[in-house]
Amino acid sequence: MNKIAVTAILFVALLFSNSSAQTGISKEYLDSQLQSKHLSELKSELPRSLNYDYSSIWLTENSPQNGIIGTNYQRIEMYIGKVTKSKDRADTYLVVGKSKVNKNICGFSGEIRLIKLFYKDCYEDSDPDDRPKYVKSPHCAVLFAEYVFYEDSAQSHTGVFSGIMECSVRADKTKMLLDESMSEADGYSNRTFVGTWSDYKTKNSKKCIWGDYRLPFTPGFDCGDGEMIICKEYVKYGWQPYQDGSEGEWNEKTKQRERKDKWWLKK
Repeated sequence: MNKIAVTAILFVALLFSNSSAQTGISKEYLDSQLQSKHLSELKSELPRSLNYDYSSIWLTENSPQNGIIGTNYQRIEMYIGKVTKSKDRADTYLVVGKSKVNKNICGFSGEIRLIKLFYKDCYEDSDPDDRPKYVKSPHCAVLFAEYVFYEDSAQSHTGVFSGIMECSVRADKTKMLLDESMSEADGYSNRTFVGTWSDYKTKNSKKCIWGDYRLPFTPGFDCGDGEMIICKEYVKYGWQPYQDGSEGEWNEKTKQRERKDKWWLKK
């Protein structure tokens, strides 16, 4: 378990039992998404789709995800660097990554367990020259999963992340890939994790939500219209470098804007 203490294991050993990850804010989010997307009356098609490899959809590569922790919307960043499919359970993926709050960087490991999958029609760009040519495809889907990530209990201020994850995916021949076809749209969100972080020592829990771009269940936090802009009263909680863009720089080689400080690569 990568330095996770026995007490940490006992603390979360029953978290997946009886869908216990689906409690509180996580259950509220799952129910709201099923209702708003008109999925609540549909049968999940996950059983026939477990043969796909989903592991690549959670890798954050050079773009760690942003999120909030606590009622003051303190910034948290989440990096997932390794995902492997369980050899014993077709619906389970083993995850290794790092979290960062202020200057505190902590390793974590854990599991993502698939719980629901709903296929939908979508439009995919079929032109290699990126001209506006789209074809309708039945291979897109909405995926829901439970997650439990255990931070290294040997480090300070550590605990357990748990909750519900949702993302848009599309089926390839043998893999499920992340569907980012709507990434330029206002209000875009994807790979959204909604749940709590619970302290190993105190057992106290805080709301913790992260994902790609816009974040749900964070009233009063995002004052942006077409883009995410942090409301001024919360900028001081770790969001200033994000707000003013000072944490990024242009990489001429990759033709992309990247982070200056690649904190997730530090030992």
